[in-house]
Formats: sequence, structure tokens, C-alpha cells
Amino acid sequence: MSEERIKVGAKKARDFREKYGPVALVTGAAQGIGRAFANSVAARGLSVLMIDVQEEALDAAAREVAETYEISTWAVPTDLARPDFLGGVEAICTRVGIEVGLVICNAALGLEGPFLDADVEQLHRAEAISCRATTTLAHFFGREMKARGRGGLIFISSGTAMQGSPNHAHYAATKAFELVLGESLWYEFQPHGVDVLSFVPGPTNTPGLRSVLPGLEEGVAAGAIGLPRETAEAAVDALGKKATAARERVHANRLSSRRRSADESVERQAVQRVTSLSSDGDGRPEGE
Repeated sequence: MSEERIKVGAKKARDFREKYGPVALVTGAAQGIGRAFANSVAARGLSVLMIDVQEEALDAAAREVAETYEISTWAVPTDLARPDFLGGVEAICTRVGIEVGLVICNAALGLEGPFLDADVEQLHRAEAISCRATTTLAHFFGREMKARGRGGLIFISSGTAMQGSPNHAHYAATKAFELVLGESLWYEFQPHGVDVLSFVPGPTNTPGLRSVLPGLEEGVAAGAIGLPRETAEAAVDALGKKATAARERVHANRLSSRRRSADESVERQAVQRVTSLSSDGDGRPEGE
């Protein structure tokens, strides 16, 4: 690994473990931002359940994270596009006795180019990874977190999720799903002590980006293109502080505007519910 070992203060790491430990689950963990998330939470003392479809790369990444941070890791080669993927993950958790206190949904299939030129099966595969698998993980582990009264979920979105994005239409749509799901669950889970964050990374030097920018060297930040470590650390630091966050100011400003509108909408809905419940004077909706 080319980046230096992440170091975190003792109190900060302890507080993080108490809130989100003892184990974090990270999808797309073999490389790029997912691997950086594994490093980031391991530096705070969490063991890591690492999920990726790339078995050899995942095994190597899990070994290195465990050795670097002296924590336990479990490499779980899994195809998140399979409808039954959760069975294997749940079996590992049960067999080893893993309590997942933090779920980071990072895996995605980014398809670039005109929508009609794409293979429809690949489009559905991307939906399964970003939408169905994210929903499945959030629902399964969210229930366990609610029962414990603590925990956290991070959904990795994209700047493309905040507007129409020609030649990235489908990818943008799947990322908009994750953005809105996370923002909505922030409201729902907050009373139960569970933190939720939708995070917009901005351009990050990952294998995916290097595949479309051949001149970009691994481990190099160039202009607006940041490093995976910077992205992961920014997201982990934002967890528990807000519903949405971004590494870049331009995206952060747009998210803030969205949040203000969302807060106003939620407040209006709350007022309407109270008005409806008290409309007949005995605390029941009219007609009961």
C-alpha cells in the first residue's frame, strides 16, 4: 500500500468503537474507496468484514488491513448482484459471532456512455448492486442496530446524483437512490440512536477513474481528483454529524440546499399529521 498508515487519537478511536463497533461491514472493499474505508475504520479499532466480488484481491486486502492495524478481518467474496447474497454474509456473522455496528455501502457498477448503447442486463446488474443490495443490507443490519440502540450506515453516492447526467444516466439514477435512501433513513433512524450518512466523494483516484483517465497515476492527487484515503476519512468524520456530506465544497453546498428543503418538507408533514390526529378532538383521525 502506497499511503501511510492512518493514525487516530486514542479517545476518538475509543468513542468511535463504542458507537459503531465492534465490526464494520464494507462492500467493494478490495480496492479504491472501499479499501480506504477498511483502513479508516480499522485505524479506529474496528474489525472489518470485507465484501467484494474480486476474490484474490479481496484476500490480499484483508490480510494487509489485519496486519497493518492488528485487528481481525474477514474476506467474504460475494456477488452483490445475486438476490440471495445476504445468506452467505449472515452465515459468516452467525458462525463467527460477528456483531456488525457499521455498514458502509460502497460497491457500485459504473456504466459510462449513451443509455441506449448499454447492455440491459448490465444495467439491471448495476441496479442490483447499488439499489437492491444496499436496501437489503440497510434493512437487515438496520433492524439489529435499532434493537441495540446504536450503530451507523454510510451510503456512497455521487455528484451525478444531484442532476441529470448525460452519458451517466443510469449510474446517476442508482446513486440518486442511495442519496435519497440515506437522507430519508437519517430521519427515521435518528430516534433509535443509529446514525446514517449519504456521502458524495467527488472525483477520486480509483481504478475505475484510472480506466477512463489512462494518464492518471495511482496514489496521485491531481487538481480536483482526491485520494481514496481523503474521501474515506471525510465520510467517517462526518458520520453522526449530519445526514449528507461531501468532500468538495461545491457538492456540499448543493447538499445543504437539498437538506434545507427536505427539513422544511418533513416539518410540514409533521404539522399535517398532528393536525389530522387532533382534528376530531380526541387524538384520533377523523372517521375512526
